[in-house]
Amino acid sequence: MINEKLGIYIHIPFCVKKCNYCDFNSGVYSDSIKSEYIDALCKEIECKSDYFKNYKIDTIFMGGGTPSILPVDLTGRVFDTLRSFYNVNEDAEITIESNPGTLDADKLKAYRGFGINRISIGLQSTDKDQLKILGRIHTYEDFEENYNNAREAGFDNINIDLISAVPGQDLRSFSEGLNKVKSLDPEHISIYSLIIEEGTPFYEMKPDLPDEDSEREMIHCIPEILGDEYSQYEISNYAKKGFECRHNIKYWNRDAYLGFGVSAASLLKTNGICNLRLKNTDNITEYIEILKNLKEDVTDVLKTDYIKSNNFVDFKSGFYNENFLLGTEDIKSEYMILGLRMNRGISKKDFTGTFEKDIYEIFGNEINKHLKEGLLEDKEGYIYLTKKGRDLANYVWKDFI
Repeated sequence: MINEKLGIYIHIPFCVKKCNYCDFNSGVYSDSIKSEYIDALCKEIECKSDYFKNYKIDTIFMGGGTPSILPVDLTGRVFDTLRSFYNVNEDAEITIESNPGTLDADKLKAYRGFGINRISIGLQSTDKDQLKILGRIHTYEDFEENYNNAREAGFDNINIDLISAVPGQDLRSFSEGLNKVKSLDPEHISIYSLIIEEGTPFYEMKPDLPDEDSEREMIHCIPEILGDEYSQYEISNYAKKGFECRHNIKYWNRDAYLGFGVSAASLLKTNGICNLRLKNTDNITEYIEILKNLKEDVTDVLKTDYIKSNNFVDFKSGFYNENFLLGTEDIKSEYMILGLRMNRGISKKDFTGTFEKDIYEIFGNEINKHLKEGLLEDKEGYIYLTKKGRDLANYVWKDFI
């Protein structure tokens, strides 16, 4: 009997060009590599399916990189393979990430034909100068055309990505951009503060960023602009009622998910709890070669990858950059940090049900400290970040590490 739910993440590492802020595993590759990669990806999807027969797939998220850079036939192959080997719910949330400039009306119609019912469009900014600074390939007009085409193709669940605290951005330009996006009436808006990561072009460029007070002003104006129509359900995410991203909520709830593709991560269950973390190799050439050399015997392939012993406990393969069982303390720490990302916070009842101890028995000192500082609230059975606490979330989270 199928009673377990599982989310699936698929990583597509290809881009037209690398953006100045991006530290994801992505880059510019030849068409031949793209084709070889999809061959390998579909083989990984097929080979691992035997061990997930008792799972019902309720979310699929194709991210990157820029998945929308793929030719339609390759995208279709991936979804055909998934549906051939996994039990995908009829009402599964199926998302594809995309960038303006890589979409057209025909491609969007094809996506709907593949069963993709949610699209995330990486606008990042409505300002042409800020788009250039970020290293984006598109204009706002490109985005608007793609957005309208998505509506015409039948997408009724669209997310728009924005970045705040961009070099040259101030409260006025950020507010104008957000108002412009709101006027389009998307179902979901994600707004991420720019973080300069080591190894990115921005890290070398050392751009002049808005100061902390300006950045905070931008963040504080978001609920005011979006109004009651959108609810903030997570630190960086706002949605109309019923359009919260079900796949991302799996991450914050520590539900089971399975990652496919180079550098893709998984969180799987052993003995009833999500305590097994996996991360595929980061090297695309190595990834392709490993999958090419796997035996065709699908039922035997996990013996090559990650010895199926004691329900995914014993690992012997170089396929994974990371493979480890989380200890109880690590799970508790993740539970707190990820749970506090959500506006609803952490259910004290659920915590007790999971760990068989009251939350204050384990984290009483940390919680009480932040309650006194006005950064946490304990109300109606939930512990959650206050408005001030969301401003200082990193300070709060570090006490639970």
